[in-house]
Amino acid sequence: MKKLAMYVGLVSSVALFAACGGGGDDGNGGTSAQAQSGANGGASSPTPTPAPAAFSCPDSYRKLTLSNSSVQNANMSIVTDDGIARLTVKTPATDLANVTICLGKPVPTPAGVVADYVYEVKADGGYASLLNPQISLTFTTPTVLAAAPVIEVAQSTANGVTYTAAPGSNGTVNGTNVNVTASAPAAGVYVVRLPH
Repeated sequence: MKKLAMYVGLVSSVALFAACGGGGDDGNGGTSAQAQSGANGGASSPTPTPAPAAFSCPDSYRKLTLSNSSVQNANMSIVTDDGIARLTVKTPATDLANVTICLGKPVPTPAGVVADYVYEVKADGGYASLLNPQISLTFTTPTVLAAAPVIEVAQSTANGVTYTAAPGSNGTVNGTNVNVTASAPAAGVYVVRLPH
């Protein structure tokens, strides 16, 4: 039993030694990278650049992927799981670039953003090639609003969060039912702040 334990220990040490680069036949006999660099006239091996992270939608977001083989001049929509937010885009007649679009409710809400409804559009690829992207939110309120709220774009800055009305934001109020729509020309965080 004692011999078996010694054998396992020896094999583990050899495996560890080999995994750490010791005893290799690379010709530097375990010399450090800096010492090897000096031996090579100051040249060192280039440090590999990490590959960019692959784009993916968060699990709770809805995803729409379009490619240059998608239907031309077609309106396409994605709707969040809660049914409140909808993003509608139109594919161009020609030159549609590959694009992946995600729409969802960010969890947690981005730092500093304070709003009643918060949704995020994420995109990778040719989002700018899409025609007339529109985001709309449809929801009910506990009381009737005097006027329709607007959709705003929330942006984090060094001084906190700024809110800017999304282009073309307009809406309707029908009793406690509210529908607001705006252009969504770029990925970002789109919010609705209700009067309190």
